[in-house]
Amino acid sequence: MTTGTVATEGVRLVYRRFSAFHRFNHYLVMTSFFGLVLTGLPLKFKDSYFSQQLMNAIGGVEAAGFIHRTSAVLNILYFVLEAGYMAWYVAARKGPIFSDDSIVPGKKDWQDMKGMFRWFFGRGPKPALNRFTYWEKFDYWALFAGTVLIGGSGLMMWFPEATTRILPGVTLNVALVIHSNEAFLATGVIFIFVHFFSAHGRPESFPADQVIFSGYLPVEHYVHERPLEYENRLKDGTLDQVVTLAPSPQRRRMFGWITAAVTVFAFLAATYTFLLIIWPLVF
Repeated sequence: MTTGTVATEGVRLVYRRFSAFHRFNHYLVMTSFFGLVLTGLPLKFKDSYFSQQLMNAIGGVEAAGFIHRTSAVLNILYFVLEAGYMAWYVAARKGPIFSDDSIVPGKKDWQDMKGMFRWFFGRGPKPALNRFTYWEKFDYWALFAGTVLIGGSGLMMWFPEATTRILPGVTLNVALVIHSNEAFLATGVIFIFVHFFSAHGRPESFPADQVIFSGYLPVEHYVHERPLEYENRLKDGTLDQVVTLAPSPQRRRMFGWITAAVTVFAFLAATYTFLLIIWPLVF
């Protein structure tokens, strides 16, 4: 493999997209999300048959509360880790904050979004995407905002005495409304409206995108999915920074099994959540 190229005779190459740190943080996000949703939403829909069945299966409301609070600690942990990484990234000047290659939204994202909708309706070509797409940036920053709102209101209810030493008691009622409704919105965004569709439902990645679990994807997919980043790196001679030799077949199979297991569990969790909400409306 030579600098600035991806052509290597008889060697399988991959694009290294996510580091071990970001993959670990994503595992924390998934674990805490599933734990919070599956023990929190049943309280919001407590009259649902499926809510009662889950509570009985995990050992009752007390056990659900323990799981919920443990998941909340994981939620705070990944938030602190990611915020710390961002602070280090800026302090170490690892790259420009405001650029087309940054996770920070910019003018190109608005242009890409408009171009994508034109492409949907056959009114123009598909826009050339960079390292982070506009929907990935939405996912990322929506997670940050949701963590602040849901986590902050949850901590207020977890420690009511400390909260009411500073704020009036009615604040706990406000916190409950914010916590419940924002969590419901976040569940819809993840399961229905944005994340599952944009990350796993696209033709390029269906039925599941393995890259966040393994950290890499085939270099051919990289060239197809991120043509702008590929062209820029090719021009700058930095392609070797992200293109490397593929892991062993055993390692690839392991990540395939992990992806399949998480996908099946996520589908079951999404189905359960749907039934949880629909049941009281139908019966």
